[in-house]
Amino acid sequence: MSPAKMRSEVIKLSELSTKKPDYYFIQGYLMGLGVLPQMLALSEWQPDLFGEINLQNKSELKYTQSLMALYNQSMDKVIQNELKMPAKCSLSKQDYRDSLKPNMPLPNYCKGVLQALKHINKRMLDTAQKQAFNNLNKVLKAFSNEKAAAKEFGEFAQYNAQEYKRNYVYFMADSIFELRFSNDLTLSADEEAEFNNTFLDEEPSELDELDELLELVLADTELKALEPIQMFLDIMENALITKQFIKNNTGHFWGLHETRPYMMLRAHRATIHALHGYTQKAQSELEALLTLNPNDNQANRFLLMNCLIINKEWEKLDALLADFDSQELHATASRALSAFVKHGDSKPANEYKKMLQQQNKHFTKILTGQEKLKEQQPPYYSPGSKDEVGVYLDSLGKQAWISVPASLFWLRKK
Repeated sequence: MSPAKMRSEVIKLSELSTKKPDYYFIQGYLMGLGVLPQMLALSEWQPDLFGEINLQNKSELKYTQSLMALYNQSMDKVIQNELKMPAKCSLSKQDYRDSLKPNMPLPNYCKGVLQALKHINKRMLDTAQKQAFNNLNKVLKAFSNEKAAAKEFGEFAQYNAQEYKRNYVYFMADSIFELRFSNDLTLSADEEAEFNNTFLDEEPSELDELDELLELVLADTELKALEPIQMFLDIMENALITKQFIKNNTGHFWGLHETRPYMMLRAHRATIHALHGYTQKAQSELEALLTLNPNDNQANRFLLMNCLIINKEWEKLDALLADFDSQELHATASRALSAFVKHGDSKPANEYKKMLQQQNKHFTKILTGQEKLKEQQPPYYSPGSKDEVGVYLDSLGKQAWISVPASLFWLRKK
């Protein structure tokens, strides 16, 4: 059945009902059913959506087939993680309020989802499920009408509205996972990760001027970039990432998709401070980020290791290396420097120097000027390559060695 025919017949079915829901309300309602922890029978949800339907003949009875086709399509989207709103449910770049006027697609769709979510018994939800449910509800209600939006989005309404709209799929995904799959013992950790990672590659369909500014800021490593970074952070902390939010979510910040721009901005601020010699400021920022996200999905530990070396924070460095007990090049280089500071040209230090040579044959030659790197480093690298050493140098690797007297001489020594 073609999408056009399905739409036409579902609209005709709605016109025969007592409630006469808008087509976008219907689409939202059916997607909302996909969030429910329990499966509802047609006899349970059809009256809630349409009220009474007065079918006169067999041809009108076929309209229900289109409804079920749309329902099945919606359930397939839930299973396949295709959670975007219909294209017509867009948000104006100039004034978000233009998209929230009565009978516009966006508020009708959100009202439909909200109506379906009323079937959820909130008293039966655990803490994580309630949080995911409440987050999704907050977004949906904000887009239901202008008054609710103004209350939710606050002073920086246009920016916040765009951010909420862009992150809608993540709120929906979190709710579906927590309500439908979190208690399913057949769901493995790998399957859960695959479910979450589906949304990491999604590109926003629209980029407003603030998004473009954000990209420019993240590409700028000059001190002047600190001012717009602070502006963005202030907006985010006023709108969502409050002190209470931070307290409630410390430890798994990167797992919340809506916090990722915030984490990226703070990490970039640390990078700017480090590159301009303010390594103590960079260290404090990076330590705070590791508290928010101990798993360190952003690899902030690399720059932090070298800041700790430059700042002579050897005990903290050893603790960090213990937390991330890995054979990464950054870690091996940091252990080598730590051993050299503690024991000098000794067996423990030389063991790490040998490990560095085994991990990357270019490391010593590049750090001591015997080999050169390309001016433009690629975004990815292979272990053991020159590019890997380039990534190390970009995180203040050379400055770390220079900060330890005689270390480069010792590194080059056979």
